[in-house]
Amino acid sequence: MKEAILLLAYGGPEKTEEIEPFLKRLLRRDPLPPGLLQRVEKKYQAIGGGSPLPSICRLIREKLSQELTELPVFLAFRYAEPSIEKIVEEMTNQGITRIFALSLSPHSSTISSAAYYKTLEEVTATSKLELVRLENWYRETAYNQLIAAKIFEASREKDFQLDSEKTHIIFSAHNIPQSYINQGDTYVDEITANIKAISALLPQCRSSLAYQSKGNMPGAWLEPEIENHLLRLKKEGCNNIIVVPISFSMDHLETLYDLDQELKTFCDDEGINLCRSQPANADDDFIAMLVQFIKNLTNKV
Repeated sequence: MKEAILLLAYGGPEKTEEIEPFLKRLLRRDPLPPGLLQRVEKKYQAIGGGSPLPSICRLIREKLSQELTELPVFLAFRYAEPSIEKIVEEMTNQGITRIFALSLSPHSSTISSAAYYKTLEEVTATSKLELVRLENWYRETAYNQLIAAKIFEASREKDFQLDSEKTHIIFSAHNIPQSYINQGDTYVDEITANIKAISALLPQCRSSLAYQSKGNMPGAWLEPEIENHLLRLKKEGCNNIIVVPISFSMDHLETLYDLDQELKTFCDDEGINLCRSQPANADDDFIAMLVQFIKNLTNKV
């Protein structure tokens, strides 16, 4: 049996001409709502013209390939190229018969890991490929230690005392419609468990969960939204805020624009001191954790 690792990720446009097809694939709408493309293009222009996420994913793949020499490592995106369909075809042509699929999104939601795996299952439904999911790496102690270290680093850079009553950690997660949770989405449960594990590695400090980057779908979305939550914390005397992008393992538009620019401007206007901790990206410690996680699970099959 010929085996391989398949990394699955959200994807993103790396240049202007890729933004429109990315949005159409993400929103499943053609044509796009009036004005949306122009608004999104301006955001990407503000962070350099495109998302760094695909290149970070490629670097992760390269680093894993150097460590997992016994298994070839492939990479596919759900909402960008190379697509899951294209990479599965490539793997099949190379004689792969068992795929160990690992999502690079830390938590599962209807539009992230669950969507990746659903597409992968649909693509391979009529084939003889065996699929094995490598899930829940966010539970690994090494990963939580890495995120805790990023929080310490951010606090030192801003000279925020984590045990001070004026300091508060906001774990920020991408917002999703409440209807997804009502239908059984485990997203919030996974994030809550992740926060608990990270908080256990930190000194006594105040922390909470809030949601960012709300979309335009009608109906209820998860609460609290981060801007409203920040205003409540300000009233309580918490003026030093560390935002931890808990649902993102890599930088992209939602960290570099929504947090670093939009939210930073909001906080500056409100007199709130804001800093953001870094996600894992392609850090060597993150790679080492993934290598051990993959080896532990693939050796059991």
